[in-house]
Amino acid sequence: MKTRIFRSPAARFERNARLPFAACLLALLSLAAAAHAQVNRNHFDSDGPMRAPGFFDFISLGAPGEGDWRVITEFNPPSAPNAVSQVLAERPSGSIAVAVRRNVSMKDGSLSLGIKTIPGRGGIVFRMVDEKNYLAVLVDPVSGDARLIRSVAGRSSELARAAVKSDRQWAALAIQLEGPKIAVTWEGKPVFEAVDPVPAAGRAGIATAGPGIMTFDEFVIDPKDTPRP
Repeated sequence: MKTRIFRSPAARFERNARLPFAACLLALLSLAAAAHAQVNRNHFDSDGPMRAPGFFDFISLGAPGEGDWRVITEFNPPSAPNAVSQVLAERPSGSIAVAVRRNVSMKDGSLSLGIKTIPGRGGIVFRMVDEKNYLAVLVDPVSGDARLIRSVAGRSSELARAAVKSDRQWAALAIQLEGPKIAVTWEGKPVFEAVDPVPAAGRAGIATAGPGIMTFDEFVIDPKDTPRP
């Protein structure tokens, strides 16, 4: 014989009222977790020194040229103790070595990167649909030359150019993407704004252009959209 548990109408109402609240709370927590998962932070501190950084693919854009990416131990980087360097000094001037973050693609959102202020040209490649269609912000942190370039079907053009300055050992490059609008800052100060005529979702990565050894840390990808390649 089954025992029936009697619940008063008030108790039944309270129990049923909790169900929609629990469902809403679960939905909100799921949305918060999804939003948090969008941010991709690469600080390289869990990678072994003198090894290639994990979760990256390594390619060359423009003129053919090799690249060699290694995690290194740095003195006082933005995120101690490790940073990442492209350590092959002799590279063709028209070649861009890129460490592309795996399994992340975006059209809109923000990108940021810590760059050590040493001679060379480094920055961020983004909206990389393939190896002939991409955009890149490249900065020489010593001379202060900053450029935004766009490659379409393998042909490059310059969309913007400005001068930047840093008095610190490390500087912060940031890019904000919103549809065709591209806004670039250096050390929190505006550098230039430009228009991408045909914005498209693509991959993003750390880049060095031409000869020289460049060092980076704290590469953060924060997309507003989350398409996967």
